[in-house]
Amino acid sequence: MVLFDVKHRLYYEAVNSARPKMAPVRQDRAWGYVWKTVNGETVKFWIDFRRGRYMYFEYVRKWYRVAYLQANERKSEHEVLAGAMIDLTVDGHQLLFMKGRIRRQAALAG
Repeated sequence: MVLFDVKHRLYYEAVNSARPKMAPVRQDRAWGYVWKTVNGETVKFWIDFRRGRYMYFEYVRKWYRVAYLQANERKSEHEVLAGAMIDLTVDGHQLLFMKGRIRRQAALAG
């Protein structure tokens, strides 16, 4: 599955996942969330601030995970290392969720 950031024209790979363990008894994790719009619906994206690099979200009764730091394929390695990365925790409030892989969707968009 693919999440497409409308503003930055960036694709994120979304992977099927189980619901993350967010019980309050686990002291080694700190969970927070941000609201995003996915295909016109408001969805809560959960973030493990302690040790995670993924955001988890539930869409149509299925859970998915997505890495929240991504770089646009059009940027050079130098720009990425200089901080030109898209942070999904802050940006990308309007997203489209579609079937497929990133390479296939990028080819269709180009």
